Amino acid sequence: MIPISQLVGSGVQSASSCTSNVSIKSLANGKYVTAELGNSGAWYGMLAARATAVGGWELYTVCVGSYTTIQSQANGLYVAAELGFPNAFNGTLRARSSAVGPWEQFRFESCGTGCVALKSLANGLYVAAELGNAHGWHAMLRARAGGIGAWEQFQ
Repeated sequence: MIPISQLVGSGVQSASSCTSNVSIKSLANGKYVTAELGNSGAWYGMLAARATAVGGWELYTVCVGSYTTIQSQANGLYVAAELGFPNAFNGTLRARSSAVGPWEQFRFESCGTGCVALKSLANGLYVAAELGNAHGWHAMLRARAGGIGAWEQFQ
């Protein structure tokens, strides 16, 4: 397992290369990002920082070229920022795409040693682990922040 923060500025990733068995951990709550494959309908594949350990739903293949893609190893689908979702759900990340389009393109930025921020190229916003949400939406990932704060930091 490779923490996502090791792919930024480390030489592990080079142009147009992919790395498998990558984990994403929220620094704000110390939980791993899981693709919620048990959800149904519009919430299938929602990404949330809720796992205490890395299992099959917490592993991704990350490819870097002119942009970065994140692909769930559990279902083989690319992560998209759902820009068609309404209001407080706009920008929710889901592993649901079989092809890469604008919503599946990201950029990783270093936010310090062992820290990476994910930015959606589709809306220009940083991905946050929504720790203030309740119930089934607690810690869901959403491209909605204009800057990098505590909720936008991953390892």
